Amino acid sequence: MLIRCTAKLLKEMGLTKGDIAYIESSPSLLGDWYANLFFLSRKKNLIFTNARTLFTFISFEVNRSQISNIGELFRRELGKVLLDEDFDGATIQRIINECKEVHIARTQDKSVLGIMVDHVKNVRWMIEEREGGWNPCNLSEIMKQLNRTPLLTKEFTYSIEELKRILGEQYVLNNMIKFGQEGYYAF
Repeated sequence: MLIRCTAKLLKEMGLTKGDIAYIESSPSLLGDWYANLFFLSRKKNLIFTNARTLFTFISFEVNRSQISNIGELFRRELGKVLLDEDFDGATIQRIINECKEVHIARTQDKSVLGIMVDHVKNVRWMIEEREGGWNPCNLSEIMKQLNRTPLLTKEFTYSIEELKRILGEQYVLNNMIKFGQEGYYAF
């Protein structure tokens, strides 16, 4: 599995050019993942976005030790968010097993980075403005909202629907009738 890290994250990890893989793309089902470090209320956070589906999750309030062990952090947080999204245990295990061997590379696709920047802006607003800070906010719900934000790639899509489609699971967004009503989020 390949995690494409921004220069900021590579620097935080203390990696040199010799430590970085020169792999074209990941052979895993979901393909490459992108990762970036951002600060929110002076706390370090990592955002991960899948290049194929644009499915995103965030590891909040991480320290340097956790960042240095990005593979373990990635697997743990991905498992949690998939569980929150009601994936079955067999599917979660299949995805996590594909992530046992992690390689680090530099970012390539600026459109994925643009999505990540937008997500960070939305998260910052949700936590600091809408929710009133870290204590009262539901981080799991915030991540669900990110993956239900309409994205314009070739056509409008939702990253959670793309992830479900690729994983081959029948998926209907519960209680979500059409854009603008309960469940779909626009910023």
